[in-house]
Amino acid sequence: MVGSLYIQSEYSMKNSTLKLERLFQLAKESGWDFVGIADDANLHALYKALKLSESYQIPVIIGMRLSLKVEESLVDFLCYAKDSTELKHLIYLSSLISMNSRLEIDDLLDELKQVTLVLPSIQPIFNDITDIDILKDKVLKIIKLIPTIHFGLSLQHEFNQISHVFYEIAKTYKRFILPTHQMNYASQEEKRSYDILKSIENTQYVEEISSKAFMNAFELRKLYKDYGFMFEHMDRLFGKTTYDYVHQTFDLPKYPTVKDTTSKDYLSALSILGLKKRLSKQQYASIEIYQKRLLYELDVIHQMGYDDYFLIVYDFVRFAKTNDILVGPGRGSAAGSLVAYCLGITEVDPIQYDLLFERFLNINRRTMPDIDLDFPDHKRDKVIEYVMHKYGKKHVVTISTFTTFAQKSSIRDIAKIMKIDSQRAGAILKSYINNHLDDTDFEAVDLIQVSKSIEGLPRQTGTHPAGIIISHEDLSHHIPLMTGPKEVLQSQLEASDLEALGFLKIDFLGLKNLSIIEDVLKLENYPIKLSDIPLDDPSTYQLLKDGDVDGIFQLESFGMRQTIRKMKPDKFEDIVALLALYRPGPMIFIDEYIERLHGKPYEGLDPSIDDILKPTYGIIIYQEQIMKILNEFAGFSYAEADIIRRAISKKVREVIESEKIRFIQRSNENGKDAHLAEKIYDAIERFADYGFNRSHSVAYALLAYQMAYLKTHYKASFMAVLMTNVAQNSELIKSYMETLHLNGIDMLPPDINLSLDQFIVKGQTLIAPLTMIKGIGPSLVQKIKVIRGEKPFVDYQDFKQRTHDTLNEKVVESLIYSHALDGFGLTKASLIQQLGYQTFGFESFIKDFKEKNEVEFDFEVLKEKEFEVFGFNIKYKHNPMIQELHKKYNIKSFKLEDEHVRTIGRITKVKVIETKQKQTMAFIQFESDYTVELILFPKAYEQYEKLLNEPYVLVEISKNKEKTNNDYIIKHIEKVKV
Repeated sequence: MVGSLYIQSEYSMKNSTLKLERLFQLAKESGWDFVGIADDANLHALYKALKLSESYQIPVIIGMRLSLKVEESLVDFLCYAKDSTELKHLIYLSSLISMNSRLEIDDLLDELKQVTLVLPSIQPIFNDITDIDILKDKVLKIIKLIPTIHFGLSLQHEFNQISHVFYEIAKTYKRFILPTHQMNYASQEEKRSYDILKSIENTQYVEEISSKAFMNAFELRKLYKDYGFMFEHMDRLFGKTTYDYVHQTFDLPKYPTVKDTTSKDYLSALSILGLKKRLSKQQYASIEIYQKRLLYELDVIHQMGYDDYFLIVYDFVRFAKTNDILVGPGRGSAAGSLVAYCLGITEVDPIQYDLLFERFLNINRRTMPDIDLDFPDHKRDKVIEYVMHKYGKKHVVTISTFTTFAQKSSIRDIAKIMKIDSQRAGAILKSYINNHLDDTDFEAVDLIQVSKSIEGLPRQTGTHPAGIIISHEDLSHHIPLMTGPKEVLQSQLEASDLEALGFLKIDFLGLKNLSIIEDVLKLENYPIKLSDIPLDDPSTYQLLKDGDVDGIFQLESFGMRQTIRKMKPDKFEDIVALLALYRPGPMIFIDEYIERLHGKPYEGLDPSIDDILKPTYGIIIYQEQIMKILNEFAGFSYAEADIIRRAISKKVREVIESEKIRFIQRSNENGKDAHLAEKIYDAIERFADYGFNRSHSVAYALLAYQMAYLKTHYKASFMAVLMTNVAQNSELIKSYMETLHLNGIDMLPPDINLSLDQFIVKGQTLIAPLTMIKGIGPSLVQKIKVIRGEKPFVDYQDFKQRTHDTLNEKVVESLIYSHALDGFGLTKASLIQQLGYQTFGFESFIKDFKEKNEVEFDFEVLKEKEFEVFGFNIKYKHNPMIQELHKKYNIKSFKLEDEHVRTIGRITKVKVIETKQKQTMAFIQFESDYTVELILFPKAYEQYEKLLNEPYVLVEISKNKEKTNNDYIIKHIEKVKV
């Protein structure tokens, strides 16, 4: 049995360049009888290695390397599982180690006895021992420490006195001895990449002396020619190693139902009760249609074994809703389930919106259900904690993700190791991207080759942003675990591995927009229930038509804003369609859809399916429409139709052709014309890849509409919450200030006696938080809050007296220029003059002390300082002199979208350049109603050059149509009298 037990894969992060797939390929090509993996203290590769073993038809031996403390020294052990029973113990051992780094060997003895242990010959603990007797005693002591027959020794790739001692001990004490040539890269050519990879952590290049290159079967036998019997030991120990791990089944946790009631009956009872509550608010509903659909769904759910799954989701959604945690209206295909709607899991009526259950669960497609839930981002963890405590800490785990080395981003790391200047590394990367790399520049070529060799290797673990695994079993015995975020444990395996093993994954997603909705409702003292918001509110649709969509979920991007203005939505279905269309593929149909929406005539595909496409004006937008066409035209059941839709959308030509033949045949049997069937199938094929999940689109359109409604009717509160969430993003705040201005809402700067970390709403006025000031974060604001308590600061001296132990002069200066101290009645010049903390206090000894109020700084100084603390201007936005001149010369305010502008302002910066034709022109920064960039072309420059030094000028300018930003071309300049 030839092979090595000591291969380290890519999951020995930053310690191997051997990717798993490449490893198995090499082993197969090199005549190996097995692959033995021993990654560094983890089993991240477990599932993938077992699946690759099946694919390449070469056995795998699963192991890992552990470094454990033995009498204050670290000893490396190779731990293996020689069968399925030992694999369970190995998994548990890995979990114990990963969940508690402080464990010592005594804490692990019970599990170490249950696996196969190997003591490698090469490791630091033996390196400095020159006395053979001492070395023997040390090795024997370690062996006796773990009394098990499954503890042997190994010889690695270097043979010396240590190897001889290991051989003698194995022979004398009848211990097995195995060949464990350590392999961490594919060939000797990759050694340099490996050395650099290992050096990245310490940013210092260290070349490893020993070779850890992959060897073929012949090379391995040659290496161990004097110890050939070790391969026989390997065969006796691992020759029959197999695992049933990938073929296990794992049960869902059982929901604790009412005594003497099954999960099936309990789910049915809850659903029927929920349906009655839902229908009591719907006068138009046909009870029979709902009842028939509900019974059908319950039957499918029970047949597929998901009664407990629905009850578990219902339970934690109920917990959220009864504990002041908002739950999203739905996400994905789950919104097509009436059971989910009746249980309160979703808020979308699937019958009202013509949604198909089969898009979610399909009796013919045995996949796990996928109900993803949205919660406010700051409350998501509370729901996970509830689930963890209900089902047990080792039954609920998060999921590992891996950050990998990207070629471009890792080049700078590699360049540091290779002592290449960062500027040169950037230049090499740029030339490589542009396909201009000089093949004779060996340093550059070397850098690129090394970066390519480590590209895609895992760099570090992370946590899946939403996925949670819930299982009936104690997961520590079934999947390797590690420490996760907060108190929740984490699987060492990725989501794809866990789903392939049959574990139930539920996505708990944190959505900032739900937090915004929740906070707006709180500010307004919960004036309305979200479920009571009318979907036909004219003022809400007017807000959308106006493109006033800042902060509106899914609608606030620039492109979406332009599209929604063109569409002019006036009904809920318009928003549903918009969300489905505004994606890279179907975007090409947006203009055609909008034209048809506004009355453009179109020709339908066929009367038999016109009703299906009528709501979308003859364009297939939704996946559910494809399913309906397959059902209506060819008689496929919805379950069959979903499978066909999925197959077509994968773009596999053979599948598309075979399904086409079947569709035409079934259509013909259904009394339809074959030529027409071909035409309709071609349309389905064209749209299958573009088709969007209508259930998801309806649910997210509902969330978008709810936000638009709240913004329409509670605008000041909405904007306050929205701006609080981006208080330290000066660009967004500046943009949102324009929205405030257009809606007649004033924004006041921070106030030291009122402001904290949120915008305050006072009627149609917002007061900015202290966190909007650069350099003042939430922790400092909290300290100011404690100092302020219930007693406002009386004056500047009182403020300094109470804050001198907390604030430094730089922070106070920022507070001064942010206007936060304006309430003390002093000019900013006075506040700055009296800034020193070291000089305050004497005032209390002078009875008639009165602060001197200095003459204020001029406008430009105050404007500059205000900009420094905010990144934009609030009070000093418009120069008072410019305002006076506007009145004097009857100049009207302009908007940035205006094509032609006549205005008065101040030239604040001039950049003169020479064109290629040796002519002079200028770029000018100009301050008026806005600060804009003006272009003075050569002829105009020659005419108006002398006016560029004037303090204030009147300009006539036109929009520069070649650019999308606020650039204008100067047509005329004239001097104005101040």
